[in-house]
Amino acid sequence: MKLRDPILIAVFLIAISLPLGVQLTGNASGTQSHEKRKLAPLPAWPTSFESLWKYPGKFTKYYGDNFGLRAKLIRLHALVMYRLFGLSPSDKVLTGRDGWLYYADDYSLDDYRSRVPFTTAEMAKWQKVLEARQDWLAKRGAKFVVVFACDKYVIYPEFLPAAYRRNDVPYRVDELSDYLAKNSKLTVVALHQPLAAAKPDRLYQRTDTHWNDRGAYIGYREIITAIGQQPLAYDPVEKTTEGWDLARMMGLNDIIREEDRQLQPRTPRRAAIVDIDRPDPTWNVGRVALEVNDRSLPKLVMFRDSFGSALVPFLAEHFRHSLFLWQYDFDPAVIERENPDVVIWLMTSRRLQWFDPVNPPLP
Repeated sequence: MKLRDPILIAVFLIAISLPLGVQLTGNASGTQSHEKRKLAPLPAWPTSFESLWKYPGKFTKYYGDNFGLRAKLIRLHALVMYRLFGLSPSDKVLTGRDGWLYYADDYSLDDYRSRVPFTTAEMAKWQKVLEARQDWLAKRGAKFVVVFACDKYVIYPEFLPAAYRRNDVPYRVDELSDYLAKNSKLTVVALHQPLAAAKPDRLYQRTDTHWNDRGAYIGYREIITAIGQQPLAYDPVEKTTEGWDLARMMGLNDIIREEDRQLQPRTPRRAAIVDIDRPDPTWNVGRVALEVNDRSLPKLVMFRDSFGSALVPFLAEHFRHSLFLWQYDFDPAVIERENPDVVIWLMTSRRLQWFDPVNPPLP
């Protein structure tokens, strides 16, 4: 036997035994924040035949989530995939060109390819549902504004991986926006064209699913104009930060950096938080209410998704009371309790691949 053979055997045995050794010493990896889930706990010792039957499966899940050196091995795998091969270790993230990352989950790629257009019947249903909301709100003195935001690939498709191409067909968000503009009297804020016109200013985070302050400002400007107000002035600034949500999904947010293109108000913000379900500096919360000490201003309720988060500090300056709810459900009870002057309903483009609009009973 050559000398190198026992050395290789020893190295192999150490490599496969080391995670177990770390596990037995109690130094196993902890919860991985980028996984956005709770890792499987150690199951209780079985006390019945049924629990004994289930125990192996539960223990397998526990060990798979908590074996020794798990965090370090996942980290090493992520680094090798990204640094050496330019690939994402997460199937929810695409690595594009020039440092751009794209969200690949939640029907994003279906929306990008746009192979299934809206039918006329589907768009007519959208019109009927939204017009019923508008009519119901008008009886209560509230203006209704529908906003369609755009996912990053709609505005910046050129940085997607080279293999991702699409035919010259309209996005669903454009089909529906155009249909509603031609066939209804709804106030629809369609953001594809305004965002495309300003795209040289880089309106989206390279390492995040969403727009940055400058992209959100375009949305804010169009919304405020639609309700008859003037947008406030902001000054551009830049700040280098850790990578945002897509980099976190890859477990590399401390490696991949973001040039965050922010906007700072020229005058101090007046809106103050009066209710929030949990602290979050980027407004990614389920419920938040703000107030401005100016009784002459109107009141707002906004139903929105994650693209509405960056709009919160912009819009709140224009309302004496503003309530932002992370939900698509149109809630008449909220409207009757809040008695708003303006109601905004916002959805981003990829959700149009699956969302079926319905109204609750409108009293």
